[in-house]
Amino acid sequence: MKRHNIALALTALLASSAASADIIISEYIEGSSNNKAIELFNTTDAAVDLSQYTLQRFSNGGLEPANIALSGSLAAKSTYVLVHSSANATLKGYADIETSAISHNGDDGWALVKGDVIVDSFGKLGEDPGTAWESGDVSTVNMTLRRKDAVMTGDSNFEDAFDPAVEWDAFAQDTFDGLGSHAGYAGSDPEPEPEPEPEPTEFGVCGDSAHRISAIQGNALSEATGASPLVGQIVIVEAVVTGVYKSGERPLNGFFLQEEDAHQDDDPNSSEGIFVYSPTDTYAPVAGQLVRIQGEVAEYFNGTQLSNISNMVVCAEGQNVTPAALELPLTSRDEFERFEGMLVQVQHPVVVTGTDQLGQYGEFKVADERLMTPTEIAAPGEPAKAVAAAKAARVFRIDDARSVTNATDVPFPPGGLSADNTLRLGTEITNPQGIMHYSFDEYRLLPTQDLQFVDVNPRTTAPAAAEMGDVRVAVFNLLNLFNGDGQGGGFPTERGANNILEYDRQLPKAVAAILGLQADVVGLIELENDGNGENSMLVQLVAALNDAGDSEWAFVNVGGSGIIGGDAITNAIIYRTDRVAETGTGVFTTQVPFDYGSRPPVAQTFKDLVNEDEFTFVVAHLRSKGSCSSSAADGDKDTGDGQGCWNATRVAAVEKLQEWLAGHPTGRTDEDVIVMGDMNAYTMEDPITAMVEGGFTNLKAAFAEEGQATHTYWYRDESGSLDHAFGSEAMTAKVVAAQAWHINADEPKVFDYNLEYKDIPLDTQYYNEDPYRSSDHDPVIVAFTTVESNPDDDGGTDPDIEDPGAETPEEEHVNIDHATTSSSFPLWFGLVALLMAGFRRRA
Repeated sequence: MKRHNIALALTALLASSAASADIIISEYIEGSSNNKAIELFNTTDAAVDLSQYTLQRFSNGGLEPANIALSGSLAAKSTYVLVHSSANATLKGYADIETSAISHNGDDGWALVKGDVIVDSFGKLGEDPGTAWESGDVSTVNMTLRRKDAVMTGDSNFEDAFDPAVEWDAFAQDTFDGLGSHAGYAGSDPEPEPEPEPEPTEFGVCGDSAHRISAIQGNALSEATGASPLVGQIVIVEAVVTGVYKSGERPLNGFFLQEEDAHQDDDPNSSEGIFVYSPTDTYAPVAGQLVRIQGEVAEYFNGTQLSNISNMVVCAEGQNVTPAALELPLTSRDEFERFEGMLVQVQHPVVVTGTDQLGQYGEFKVADERLMTPTEIAAPGEPAKAVAAAKAARVFRIDDARSVTNATDVPFPPGGLSADNTLRLGTEITNPQGIMHYSFDEYRLLPTQDLQFVDVNPRTTAPAAAEMGDVRVAVFNLLNLFNGDGQGGGFPTERGANNILEYDRQLPKAVAAILGLQADVVGLIELENDGNGENSMLVQLVAALNDAGDSEWAFVNVGGSGIIGGDAITNAIIYRTDRVAETGTGVFTTQVPFDYGSRPPVAQTFKDLVNEDEFTFVVAHLRSKGSCSSSAADGDKDTGDGQGCWNATRVAAVEKLQEWLAGHPTGRTDEDVIVMGDMNAYTMEDPITAMVEGGFTNLKAAFAEEGQATHTYWYRDESGSLDHAFGSEAMTAKVVAAQAWHINADEPKVFDYNLEYKDIPLDTQYYNEDPYRSSDHDPVIVAFTTVESNPDDDGGTDPDIEDPGAETPEEEHVNIDHATTSSSFPLWFGLVALLMAGFRRRA
């Protein structure tokens, strides 16, 4: 048995860094496929107790680590090598231990923790560098990095900037020959801890007295240490085999036993099941047998098991046990332990709430209902904390119990996972049955019966709002749509596709999503900020839309080169010229805080071509919650209230945005204003409240039908809305629908354009040129009615707005009317755009 281990990361950062750094991370291998390894080196002249150390992996800038507890003794000036369990034979030949927990990518950090203090680190805590940390020719992706011989002290500051070239030498991918030695010292195998001398025990015959499994497991809620009270003792158990996981792709190398119904105790907090570690064929029972077995009680990664099996006989065949009844939510995560190793039957349907590891490991998360981001449904602070605290007692994994990674035959959903056969968040599973197992710090149900899936959240080919209203507007975060140099080369860029092959998969999905929205105006987010030249991402996206559909698309020109601000990504507006026309001046602002972090918002006024009714459309993208800085102002630090970092900056951005719009920056005074964008704030957070208090209506919330999901994003098993639509009072009066189109957040991420871990045939099995998983954000669409314009209206020009062609303040940027001016946007560019209407960039 075990207790939930609280992550040490934040505690370690706050603790003294004076702990003795006897061990350092000496080598890092990020090779092809599963060729991953970490080498540790004992810098001292004495043996070191490895049980004092924990190795922690932080994925993609996250703050919640995967922990690898170490054990044994490491001799002086010796190495200890941890290798991924699915690495090739050459790399595994260097391993002191094999574990699938060594599964880093180039953007994952590592910390070596002694007690509760970080003594060495690799990467930067809380930072997702994208693909990798890089410096010169040294990169943390697709390379072997070896600590410089002169470095004998660990980097205990996990928050400082990480420059890998300072302390690390780089070698080609899949270079392994340096493992097992460091700085001229040869490695040695760790010395195992001495095992206690077992007490002699008579094995006896079937039916003789035996240890009860419940006594071995102990009371799940009262054991002070979290370990079995009989660790190290030789025991004899007589129980029923409920599942065998020893052959083929089954990774557990053992089987599960459960006490016969008649021999179970009356304590609901003690488990009646246990795992038996038996990697050889010497003891190989089958499910349904009653066996008598002798072995040693052990704790492996905080899971209780029997190991060192010395005897086993089969007592009976065809035996059954009654599954334990499991109802969610439990009172706490610790309560799961009373089901550890047992056959359980969930007493109600469960809902799929996480599929991020479905393609790679064949596992997904379920809960009693879809888990929502705390600040999506509760106010920041104590209410949100209460929601977060309740999560752990509501969720567990369903695991295919195979060690194979990136399988071509993931069994979930029925028929096997593929781009045409998805498993979406929200899908219900009817009362699943299986064995509750604990591994890698999580509870996992290993199904013993076929799962019954109920698709209550099917894909749709278009949003319902596509058939509503007179005009439809939308916003779509493109997940870093970058086209290299625009001519088939120039990859990788700062973000997005790593190569032309990935880009040629990404672009068609983006086009399919935009066309599927059936919107007349679309705000784009996370588009490459490379201007409006013929090789720019914006121009080539518009060309691809025109090539793929029947409508004509154009982009709002903001003047000059089209580069907006100094970030790698930008916002943009595109529109259908057969449905609406620009009537104002395309404009953006780089006023603080839109000068850094929060991307400059872009605005333009349009008119409906039928009624000539005007509206102003604005696309915004506020600063993200990550990349926390120790030098940030108090309001921008992560206070633990659920809003993450840079909350004050996001609120300031909302206030500045409203101030800017009050000045009618497009030069038109129509009061129909709609703001759409990725606000990087969930529905109950301060920036959303500030928008509403500023006179705007949260349209998705206001127009959501009963039971309609409004989320647009998924993170760590939780769904919430980062993408929003806000209407002025006049605009809100015309709105008939506002909704998210759930084509991305609910889909397995393995369906995206990326090719990592997708060798043939997965590259085609998991890919279609369709909208599904075209991004990590769902688009939002708003439909509204228009009214016939007043023929006596003067056009709505604001007399206080300067001539659009006049010089403007540095922080505000407007376009030049290209219909009458030839200065910054020549007439010939329009001809080029027309010629590109049939263009689709090829490799």
